[in-house]
Amino acid sequence: MTPSSTHLGPLVCVRCSYEWIPRKEDLPKRCPRCRSIKWNDEHLRVTCLRCHHTWNSHDGSPKRCPKCGSHQWNVPPRTFECKRCGNIWDSKGSKTPKRCPACYSRHWDTEKPTREEPVKAPSRDAELEEAVVEAYRRGSGCVQISIALGIPYSVVRTIVVRANPMAVPKA
Repeated sequence: MTPSSTHLGPLVCVRCSYEWIPRKEDLPKRCPRCRSIKWNDEHLRVTCLRCHHTWNSHDGSPKRCPKCGSHQWNVPPRTFECKRCGNIWDSKGSKTPKRCPACYSRHWDTEKPTREEPVKAPSRDAELEEAVVEAYRRGSGCVQISIALGIPYSVVRTIVVRANPMAVPKA
């Protein structure tokens, strides 16, 4: 309650939390219950920055919030965002979190690696396929063709199976 000549409703002492309706129009100098002259001091009223609870503090700087129990009631919570899943959360402590609470990623603060170019499948142009099929028809095995042309065995085998669907390719 801010000091003014007109007040609305009951007054509350910040020292003892006594609530009363004054008889006069002017603000009283003391609390009628505890007789404190600091009954209206705003610096004795504190607000938790975590849960926004407001209470009267007799020592000025309490150890914890009486509602949420936070020891860091006077420190604004730090907000974090997971760059992997997009989750947004407030920290409970002063340390940087080790994991995202939603996806449990340890790398929540780094972007997901993206490939600039898609991985290209081995070249399967017409000349290469023709060379593989011709070598296979001449009697060479897939391993020999792979070594001779310098391409992976799996690519040679795929080309041979595509060219001869009923045949079992020879290694």
